[in-house]
Amino acid sequence: MKPTHEQQPIIDYKGLHLVVKAYAGCGKTATLVAFAQSNPNLRILYLAYNKAIKDEALTKFPDNVTCKTGHQLAWPKFGSRYAHKLGNTKMTDVARLLNTKDWGFVRNTMAVVSSYMSSADAEIGIAHFYAGVPAEDQDAFSDSDIEKLLNAAQTLWEEMTDIESSFICEHDAYLKLYQLSGPELSYDCILFDEAQDANPVVSAIVASQPGQKIFVGDPWQQIYRWRGAENALDQQIEQGAEPMYLTNSFRFGPMIAGVANAILRLQGETRPLVGLGPMDKVKTSIEGIRGQYTILNRTVSGVIMSAIEAVSNGHVVYWNGGIGAYNLEGLEDTYNLKNNRMGEIRDFRVKAFKSYDAYTEAAEASEDPEMLRTMRILKDHGNIPQLLAALRQYSTDDIEDADIVVSTTHRAKGLEWDIVLLDEDFPDIFDPERVDPDQVGDELNLLYVGVTRARKILILNTLVQSIIVRAHRAAKLAQTKSTEPT
Repeated sequence: MKPTHEQQPIIDYKGLHLVVKAYAGCGKTATLVAFAQSNPNLRILYLAYNKAIKDEALTKFPDNVTCKTGHQLAWPKFGSRYAHKLGNTKMTDVARLLNTKDWGFVRNTMAVVSSYMSSADAEIGIAHFYAGVPAEDQDAFSDSDIEKLLNAAQTLWEEMTDIESSFICEHDAYLKLYQLSGPELSYDCILFDEAQDANPVVSAIVASQPGQKIFVGDPWQQIYRWRGAENALDQQIEQGAEPMYLTNSFRFGPMIAGVANAILRLQGETRPLVGLGPMDKVKTSIEGIRGQYTILNRTVSGVIMSAIEAVSNGHVVYWNGGIGAYNLEGLEDTYNLKNNRMGEIRDFRVKAFKSYDAYTEAAEASEDPEMLRTMRILKDHGNIPQLLAALRQYSTDDIEDADIVVSTTHRAKGLEWDIVLLDEDFPDIFDPERVDPDQVGDELNLLYVGVTRARKILILNTLVQSIIVRAHRAAKLAQTKSTEPT
C-alpha cells in the first residue's frame, strides 16, 4: 500500500529522537515495517509490549530487525537464573514471610515492591510508598509506620531475588535487576512500541542507549497506569524528541471514529481520529446481529458472567487469552473452601485459610480484587462445579468455531473484531462515588480501546451513549460561544 502523507515522513526519518503518536488502526506497524525496509543497513531492535505483539512482529519485520520484549532482553543474564522459582506472589506467601495476618499491611508491602520494580529507581524508598499505597490511606501512616512498611518491602524484595531462597520470584523482579545492571544494547536503532504504557524501568533501559530511538504509541490507549506505567511519549517530547502523528484509521469508518472522537473530546484532545475504513455501523442493541460477535467487559468477573449467559443460551464461547487466563480453578477451590471440602482444594494458598470466613475477612481487609470477584460469583451461583463443567464443555480453542468471543478490554488491546459489544460493567465515570475523579481519564482510555476494537459494527453500552450525548452538548455549546459577539 502506498504510504500516506502522514506515514512517509516517518519512513524517511533520519534524526535521532522521534515520537510517533498513532491513533487506533492507523497503520502504526506497517509504518514501522516500511521504515525498517528503507533502512536495511541498520541493526534495529523492535521492543514489543508483550509476547503476543512480539510474535506477530516476527512475521512482519525484515531480517535486520530483532523483535523482543523487555523481559526477553533480561532473560539470558538474569531471568534464567531464577527459572526454578518464577511465579506470581500471593498474599498468603507474603503474610507467611512477614509472619503477620495484617492483610492491609501485606497488601501495602506488595504494592511498594511492585512500585519499585516498575520504577527506574536504584533503591526502595519513600517515593514507592506514595506510588503504591492508596492516597486515601496515606494520612493514617506515621513516620514509624512508613519505615516499618519500607523495611518489610526490602525484606520481600531480598527474598524474591535471593536465588537460594524458595520464595517465588516475579518476572518483573529480574527485569528490574537487568535495568539496575546498566545494560548496553548493540543496536543502531530502537523502535519502542506501545510507549504510552511503558514501565519506567523499560523506558530507562531504552533512554540510556546511544543511537536512534523512535518511541511509538497512542497516548489515549494508556490503560496500565495502575501497574506503574507512564506515558513515555510526552516525556520524550519534553526532552526534545520530534513529534509526528498518524490519525487516519483504516480499521473502521466514520461512525465508529465518531464515537471514539466523543471520548477523546472529553479527554481534551483536539486532533480528530479520521475513519477511512469500510462503512460501519453503531448500534445500541444486539438485536438483528447475525454471526459471531465479541463481548468486551471491564472486569474478569464480567467476562465470566458473559460466558455463563452465552453458554446458558446454547452458544459456544472462545475466551480471548484462553479459558485458563480467567482463573476458574481458583473459583472452584474457593467454592470447596466455602463448603468445607478441604481435601478437594488444590491451591495451597486457598488451603492456607482455615475457613471461608477467614477468606472473606482477608478479602475485605486487603480489598484484593481477585478475592472479592470470587466472592461475588459464589454469592450469585450455587452449584459452582456444575457451572464450571458447562463453561468448559461449551468453550473452544478455535475462534472459528465460536458463536461468541469473550474478553476483558485490557486483554483486547491490540486486537480487532468485526462486531464488538461493550458490556454494562464499566463504572459510571460521572458518579464520583463510583469512580475517583483522578481515575476518570484512565476509564475513558479503556473505553476508547474498547470502542476502537470494532471493524464493522459497534454496539454501545449505556455509558458510552451518555458520553456521546455529553460530547455533542459540549461541542454545541462551544460553537455557540464562538459565534457570540465579543
